[in-house]
Amino acid sequence: MRKETKRQILQKSDELLNYLDSIKCGDTVRFSEGEVREILKKEEKGAKENYDNAIRKFLERNNETKGANVKRFIVYWGYPGAGKSVMTQKLIERFAKDEDCLPFNIIDKDEHRSLFPNLFEYLKGEHIDECERFAGVTIDYVRKILDLSLEKGNRSVLSVGSMGAGVEFKDNAQKAIEYGYKPCAVYMAVNPDIAYLSNIYRSAVLYDKIIFKNQQLYPRLVSNEYFTRVVEQLPRMIKNIDRFQKENAENVDLLVVNRANELVYDSRGLHDIDVLSVIEREEEGNNLRIDDIITINKQLHKISESMKYRYENGIYVPARSEVDVAKVAVSNIKELVSRQRDDNANEKARIWLDMASGFGM
Repeated sequence: MRKETKRQILQKSDELLNYLDSIKCGDTVRFSEGEVREILKKEEKGAKENYDNAIRKFLERNNETKGANVKRFIVYWGYPGAGKSVMTQKLIERFAKDEDCLPFNIIDKDEHRSLFPNLFEYLKGEHIDECERFAGVTIDYVRKILDLSLEKGNRSVLSVGSMGAGVEFKDNAQKAIEYGYKPCAVYMAVNPDIAYLSNIYRSAVLYDKIIFKNQQLYPRLVSNEYFTRVVEQLPRMIKNIDRFQKENAENVDLLVVNRANELVYDSRGLHDIDVLSVIEREEEGNNLRIDDIITINKQLHKISESMKYRYENGIYVPARSEVDVAKVAVSNIKELVSRQRDDNANEKARIWLDMASGFGM
């Protein structure tokens, strides 16, 4: 990495960390279990109407669709913030080149943040990190859509998720096989520090939509504890899926792609290295790509911009938990960038970074 590029990112990281240290947050007062039940009950009718309407539209859309010749059931999983939702279309295009498996139903919990009415109003200030306490409603809806997708059998299915998607892959794959689908687990390998920063950036983007575009979305903040748990459990989950795939090699596939949409492991072909070693090698992040450098710069700017606006204007003021999570993410990314070697090979990265800065990224 070019010295000027590294210095610019490290300076931006230090400025953001200093600002986060200056934020004075109030005491955290969490919802009691009774308050959670009360909110769920109060919003139950509106949520059910929204979900029923979404399922009705889903059924109408599928009834009008010509079925795929090859029915694929793909579970696309990895760290929260890895970039899975952004890359779904590229993944579909990759499969479309190899197999006649279009069209797809895309099932992604992040796409259903508007189905729980008024939740964004409850998740303010000290309650900002409590979204997972209400996640069950959306998860139930996503599971229902997944079951309907497999039962209808008209389209291929692409289900996007993090830890839950990996844990539930075996059971869902067995169900999919019964309905005539060929399952495939696609793991997205990305350095966890890059994913963690992206997760904070995603929250900043959600707040922009809520504040400036009046979209009734509920925010999402993945806690440091949850993310750490994902990091600790992923190797075991990958081993379980790898074992399941090998036991069902004729019916189940396992692929690994990186953030550049490069295929780095494919159980359908020859490979002289085990899948866990491939993932570990890919996620070490010893040499950041040009697009990683540009993305880090853009995300640091957006996080800083979002935090300052919300804090200084008293709108969805960051709580201590959110500030602490952001500090962990920025500190980790600063350390990752610090480890990059200094050389002159990334002149192109410097040019792109200068252009990105010129556009306020």
